Amino acid sequence: MSVLSIIQAACDRLSLARPSVVVTSTDQNVRQLFGLLNEAGIAMAKRGDIGWQSLMAEWTFVTVAAETQTNTPIPTDFAKFVPDSFFNRTQQRKLIGPLTPQQYQAQKARPSLVAPYLAYRERAGTFLMDPTPDAGDTIAYEYVSSYWAKSSAGVAKAQFTSDDDTTYLDEELLTLDLKWRWKQAKGLEYGEDMQTAEREIMAALGEDGGATMLDAGGPRYLEDLTRYNLPEGGFGI
Repeated sequence: MSVLSIIQAACDRLSLARPSVVVTSTDQNVRQLFGLLNEAGIAMAKRGDIGWQSLMAEWTFVTVAAETQTNTPIPTDFAKFVPDSFFNRTQQRKLIGPLTPQQYQAQKARPSLVAPYLAYRERAGTFLMDPTPDAGDTIAYEYVSSYWAKSSAGVAKAQFTSDDDTTYLDEELLTLDLKWRWKQAKGLEYGEDMQTAEREIMAALGEDGGATMLDAGGPRYLEDLTRYNLPEGGFGI
């Protein structure tokens, strides 16, 4: 579905005339629906503790020998880090963080020691690491992108700008969300529609990307893939 088809679907459900164009339309209802659709997309992209799997991306950068990393450590579409996904691929070690302001300041106040694990923190748009890393190490992590819309050519962007734009989000959820937002803007009763949209969004978040299997029998060594083929006991003794 595109911007045009999403708004046409919403108009069908709201008993409004279907538009043939959206972005260039002079109809105030259509203009309002377009603005509310972008509002719905921006809000939905921020949902979830981790985020939608469709908005997750990988980023890598090469360290410089300084506290402040300058080799583009954070992408332009960054929204939030995926927790526990930071690894130094060169050293084959996990990174600790993101540290809170209190943890980072405590780390800086302690005597300078050579630590096997680097810690990181984002502050005022800069990426900080402590202790100072070696230059040339490759750091990799996953993050949630703020670019939830995309052009017809597949270029990701922060919001809809064209009738033929599509989205990484679920179009039906956007349609449901748009429906109650339009009713709210018009001063109409929107509570039931809002509850329906919220229920569907929460259900989708719960199923999004699957979930890790919980094993009551013991650890699965998820962080050490080389141990998958090792027996957990017995050994034929």
